[in-house]
Amino acid sequence: MQKSCKSFMRLATLALIVILCLPVLALAKAKQPELPPAPVKITLLATARVNGHIIDWDYKFPRVAEFGLVRVSSLVKEQRQSNPYTILVDGGNMLSGSALTDYFATTPSKLPNPMFAMYNYLGYDAVVLGPGELAYGPAYLTKVLPLARFPLLSANTQTSDKALAAIKPYIIKEINVGKDKKKEIIRIGIIGASSISPDTTAGYTGLKFTDPEAAIDAVTQKIGNKVDAIIVVKNDGLQINGIDAATHAKFSVAAATPGKFGSSLSKTDLTFEKIGKKWFLTHTDTASNYMTVTKTDKNMSDAAWPYHDATLQHLEATKKLAENAKS
Repeated sequence: MQKSCKSFMRLATLALIVILCLPVLALAKAKQPELPPAPVKITLLATARVNGHIIDWDYKFPRVAEFGLVRVSSLVKEQRQSNPYTILVDGGNMLSGSALTDYFATTPSKLPNPMFAMYNYLGYDAVVLGPGELAYGPAYLTKVLPLARFPLLSANTQTSDKALAAIKPYIIKEINVGKDKKKEIIRIGIIGASSISPDTTAGYTGLKFTDPEAAIDAVTQKIGNKVDAIIVVKNDGLQINGIDAATHAKFSVAAATPGKFGSSLSKTDLTFEKIGKKWFLTHTDTASNYMTVTKTDKNMSDAAWPYHDATLQHLEATKKLAENAKS
């Protein structure tokens, strides 16, 4: 009986010790610092000066060419498969500049505008307004602009025309990089800037262009504290702005310039690291991917073929009319 009593007392003492230690153990566990998320790579892809070349075809010579959105599309799809955190932008001058755009700007068609249709297909995150978008006059631009399923940007554009109100100075792209259903947002501001001279806007009532650099600075001041990095997309190049994690000083780096007609795709990898409560852009790596060894995207080629075929038939008919006129 005495032994049983002693055993009971020992068990009771051990149980009491365990109970007393539980809050201490829980507190120690609670005080363990949470590890920061792993670095995140966001890829920026860019085209510019496509000038109406959706097919890998040169209408001037004519012959198959090593450029065009149908080739760009293949690389864009590959990149999105390898990195879901991918942004696609365009520096403008996409709406005019080829026999295809000339034909669809001047000839009635049941098909939607070819450039907006193909840019929608590619899923651009933003496109900048360039001189090429104004080539066919205000009536044409206001007609096709509602077709865009992407924002058209120009920070230095001022307009009183409600039909052109869709042109925005910037967007803020939010990318959820969290794992296991945890929300972690990296916010990237994308600013568009147009290099359009006043002569280009003749006939555009209520449309005015201001100094692009001043407009970029104004928007940067406005959104700088709301984003983790800023991408400036101009008609003639790209610039990435960030904040140094150690010194908190602002810095800018240039990205590779895209080739005209979709002959090369600019690719810039942006590495972000979370320090404290903020994401910082800590590294950039930029390169140009050329279309010389790139296959065409068959699905996009099929979608673009009716536009291309109609253009070829128009060129052939025009050629025969000219020959008949000479004979």
